Amino acid sequence: MNIQVIYATKTNHSKKLAEAIASELKVEAVNIAQAQPDSADLLFIVGGIYGGESAPALLEYVKQLEFAKIKKVALVTGCASGTQKQLSVRKILKEKGIKVVDEFVCKCGFLFVAAKHPDKADLMDAAAFARKLADEA
Repeated sequence: MNIQVIYATKTNHSKKLAEAIASELKVEAVNIAQAQPDSADLLFIVGGIYGGESAPALLEYVKQLEFAKIKKVALVTGCASGTQKQLSVRKILKEKGIKVVDEFVCKCGFLFVAAKHPDKADLMDAAAFARKLADEA
């Protein structure tokens, strides 16, 4: 199975989450600045919410994905509240006909809010989420 992990980050929180997932799945986590949209059976898209929205660079990357090349996507989202989802990313994927199988949302620090997150437990939870989806795929 072709599994890929890409991430966009401003604070390195998404990088930490992506690397935990990639390590669990024995693949490489790639920053979207170096990633080219490719084909995947399962693509993990890791990104944060900044001011209520996904990073513009992540949205541009997702717009380049092709239905014929991406079978399924799993979203991994970091945000200060621990509740916000990547709604804009979901919308773009839905318009392209690319199925989102699940989303893991994790608290990630911003200024003084959730400053210690993602912590070790968060990274373990993200890895377990990825392992479950990979095993189901």
